[in-house]
Amino acid sequence: MRREKPIITLLSAGQARVGEVFLHRGPGPACAGCKYFNVCVGNLESGRVYRVIGVRNKTLKCVAYDLEMRVVEVAEAEVPAAIPSKQAIKGVTLTFHSQDCGEHDCENAALCLPEYLRDNDRCEVIEVYEGLRCPRGFHLKRVLLRRAPPS
Repeated sequence: MRREKPIITLLSAGQARVGEVFLHRGPGPACAGCKYFNVCVGNLESGRVYRVIGVRNKTLKCVAYDLEMRVVEVAEAEVPAAIPSKQAIKGVTLTFHSQDCGEHDCENAALCLPEYLRDNDRCEVIEVYEGLRCPRGFHLKRVLLRRAPPS
């Protein structure tokens, strides 16, 4: 299994646990001008999900929000999604396209339109699961995707 280079960032002491998953929503209004901006939020992409893969023994004080922050190592987390069955091969790298058929009340809508992936994201298929029943008759499988680095 490929191990990607971790991203160093800061998290509140309460979130700084290996395995913790969080959505990065971007910097808060008080973050502008902070000397830790680049390492804290500057190297994370807004709207992406990250998993803590390591916690370092260094703590810092967030003056803007009066929080104790820990230095952590993170990687983008895997995202469950629906893709065409013919692309659902473990280890394959593909260009992700959401399955927007207009059936937003469908039981598969969260997989077909995953919140944390964007059209044209380059992704690796990490795991392949069952086929999905699609009301429109599309041949889809549930998979676990991880964004792949640019080639």
